[in-house]
Amino acid sequence: MQKINLSKNLIILVTLISLICFAGCASTPKRLDTEKEMMADTGELTSDELEKSAKSLAEKIIEYFKSHPHEEGVFVALLPTKNDTSEQIPTKVFDNTLVNELRKGDVFTILTETRSQSLQEIEFSMTGLTEKPLSIGEMKSPNYFVKTDITESMFKHKGDKIIEQVINIELVKVTTSIAVWGDKVKYRKQAASSGGVGW
Repeated sequence: MQKINLSKNLIILVTLISLICFAGCASTPKRLDTEKEMMADTGELTSDELEKSAKSLAEKIIEYFKSHPHEEGVFVALLPTKNDTSEQIPTKVFDNTLVNELRKGDVFTILTETRSQSLQEIEFSMTGLTEKPLSIGEMKSPNYFVKTDITESMFKHKGDKIIEQVINIELVKVTTSIAVWGDKVKYRKQAASSGGVGW
């Protein structure tokens, strides 16, 4: 009788261990191909779409400055992209890609949000505690602001839920505050029927 109970306990133990291993294997994340373009069920912009948009818009900005050259060079202040949608969009992906692509076309970005830190470092270098003082006269001012926002609208088309998100970008001349150039990239997607947008 004791041997039967021991066998039963052993079978139960092996079964439990097998179930735990199976559950662990089933929940293990699967590596996906990062080159394959994916679309979010909820309709929000993916990192791939943000990068692609930033590259396309950067090319157009570079073309604008080629036809409107500046002898002193082109320096733009990139205002952080404003997300006016209901989704969590990684706008930093767009901003970082835009900066990198603009640099390739000799359009340099001035990060105005780091200006106070730069001034502190210059001030510190003038105390004599550093090897060589930094020159405050090297700091650049932007010729243009780059202003970007992402807007969203939702509607139904033939019974399907559609989400449309638009990346709007403008070049604003600093001296006049006039928007001298603008463009947009539009994404329109059908929201998933389950687990997607709740409307």
